[in-house]
Amino acid sequence: MTTINESFGRLVSRILPTEAETERLQRHRRTIQTRLATTLGISDFLKLGSVVRGTSIKGDSDLDLLAKIPREGVRWGRRTMSSGTVLGNVRSELIDRLPNTAITRDVHAIVVSFGGANVDVVPAFFQSFDPRGHPVFRIPDGRDGWLDTCPGLHGDFIAAANHASGGKLSNVARLVKFWRSCRQERVPVSSFHIEMVLAQEQICSGVKSFAECFTEVLQSLARRECRGLHDPKGISGSIPGCPTEAQRLLALRGVIYSRDKAKLALEAAKWSTDEARRYWSMVFNDQFPA
Repeated sequence: MTTINESFGRLVSRILPTEAETERLQRHRRTIQTRLATTLGISDFLKLGSVVRGTSIKGDSDLDLLAKIPREGVRWGRRTMSSGTVLGNVRSELIDRLPNTAITRDVHAIVVSFGGANVDVVPAFFQSFDPRGHPVFRIPDGRDGWLDTCPGLHGDFIAAANHASGGKLSNVARLVKFWRSCRQERVPVSSFHIEMVLAQEQICSGVKSFAECFTEVLQSLARRECRGLHDPKGISGSIPGCPTEAQRLLALRGVIYSRDKAKLALEAAKWSTDEARRYWSMVFNDQFPA
């Protein structure tokens, strides 16, 4: 009989993104970069997000693209433009280039949807260097202002925690993202938030099964009620779990339900694999491997 941990391993293998998905995203990225370089003078782009950090999943492989706008491109006289204005300019240019593509505005980005594969274009401008020499950028904060972010520093932080866990962190992050997407009501918790929680709380350290790590993530999210995580690197202030209060409450309902079932599954596994599997099937909305 397949053990619960083996089933989790099979699930991880099943949700890995395909090469075709990765190539399609890169093709779309090149199209976007060409347009913005031609019209807005953006010549430098930085790939971000789950695809770059190695935590993306099949069918949900969005690519974040930091578009580095020259400082003069965000100035109006002596003042910095509102981030809403800059987002609007980026969206207008992309609509002109891709008139038949769904292009919407998110909290920090313009989302270009290519049939299920999204490229999130995040306009940014250079602010300063952190003490270790990583560039700090300003990106839209969702309220017409600007928010500091340091992708290199945060990426190194997550990568170090993943290395310390023997690569387990990246796979647990994938499991959480799959769970997030397979619930009847998608759980709107940020991918970046999930990975920072895993890294900050060292959830994947030590000898733990996938089931135990996954349950600990849910317990952490529930304990903090899906609220923002204080940036452990001191750059971004609070790293939000969800874009809005309504989405936070929706996410919290899903987290609490799944946390309770996951705890029952861990307990049941001590005496019945079948019973544990029944609870895990509830957590993953009948998409847990037999």
